[in-house]
Amino acid sequence: MSAALRVVVAGAAGRMGRLVAPFLAAADGIELVATIVRGSDAAAVLEGTRPDVLVDFTLADVSRELAPLAAERGTSPVVGTSGLSDADVAALRRACERTGIGGLLVPNFSVGAVLQMRHAAELAAVLRLTELREVHHPGKKDRPSGTALATARRVEDAGGGRVEIRSERREGALAEQELVFAGEGEEVTLRHVVSDRRAYLPGVLLAVRRVRALRGLRVGLEDLLAAPAGLRP
Repeated sequence: MSAALRVVVAGAAGRMGRLVAPFLAAADGIELVATIVRGSDAAAVLEGTRPDVLVDFTLADVSRELAPLAAERGTSPVVGTSGLSDADVAALRRACERTGIGGLLVPNFSVGAVLQMRHAAELAAVLRLTELREVHHPGKKDRPSGTALATARRVEDAGGGRVEIRSERREGALAEQELVFAGEGEEVTLRHVVSDRRAYLPGVLLAVRRVRALRGLRVGLEDLLAAPAGLRP
């Protein structure tokens, strides 16, 4: 049998971290060797545990330092933190390239959201996008969301023109995204709703299991979805 993947979860005291850490600890083939929370000496944790993968659900001001630090040490980063700038992403990409490891920057770990983005790009090639609306809980730091920005880029790259994003923050909401496309005499609506953060866990597991087989930084999970069996815990 192959050795278990050694994983560290950063942001383990946050909303996602509290779900992800025990979920990964219980998953086959994974050993949760440490967690990082506010006040932890992240460099010491990485040095002391030598993990294969860092799962990063921190804040942008932490992640922009932590993820490249992990990559420089040969630990593959799986980053779910939103709000990173283009310069932050470029720095992480360079760190992965220097060490020859794989890394993942994931705007949304929900498989449904990934497929929504894929179909949005297909529709944008033939129909006009009339609305892109995202709704999240009031505690979400970034606005628009990373998912909405990634979706807009996919639509624009497919020839859909410049996209305006309408963002809402609403009590009781978790994550929603709706796109409306229109053509002559027809309309198509793509709507995705997450009502429980556990929807993200299969995507996290898929990313952790596959990231070491990659080279360089990839954005999103789409390239990993060719083998659906990987989504099973």
